[in-house]
Amino acid sequence: MTSQARSAVRGRRPAADGAEPDRRTQILNAAIEYFGTLGYYGTSLQKIATKVGLTKAGVLHYVGSKEGLLELVLSDIYDRDTNALLEECAAQRNPSIPEMFRRNVSINIRRPNLVHMFSTLSAEALDTNHPAHEYFAGREQAGVDQAKRIAWSVPDGVDPTDVLLAGFSMMDGIQLRWLRTPGQDLMAMWRQCEHVLFPLPLWQGYR
Repeated sequence: MTSQARSAVRGRRPAADGAEPDRRTQILNAAIEYFGTLGYYGTSLQKIATKVGLTKAGVLHYVGSKEGLLELVLSDIYDRDTNALLEECAAQRNPSIPEMFRRNVSINIRRPNLVHMFSTLSAEALDTNHPAHEYFAGREQAGVDQAKRIAWSVPDGVDPTDVLLAGFSMMDGIQLRWLRTPGQDLMAMWRQCEHVLFPLPLWQGYR
């Protein structure tokens, strides 16, 4: 997403003064649903407007542009909880990587529509011309860089960066399996990954 799109949408964020934030939330929820099922290219602002009972101009009043809407649902909504989780870990004494991942899984269990949207856009944004290509291309490394600044409690000889990269990759994979077959227990699926990521007895006392 361009810096102009980011500036535009941030300049149009409404104040929390009554019905306006509720309307904005409706727009964001509609975008999350349609971006997840139809992708960015398959979703029109008119479709979102019809869903929430506004005109296209009315939607633009709240989000600035279609790219601005994409910026909101990815950076401001999807990343908000996971960024907060890493900030909490940074403030802890001897934070645990396995516990961080379990908490991340717990967050995603509560928001399947957002995970669906993220997974759809991630695949669609393999196209270098996609407005979210830059976001996805840099997101994993940015997340690892953020996590690397945390003084994780790990066994001797274990490089936290290697574990974090492998863990995030595994999480992306099991989330696709989870979405593909609704009704599965995502936490149970993640526990299976833990046996590989954090093998015993090496990780005994660190899990």
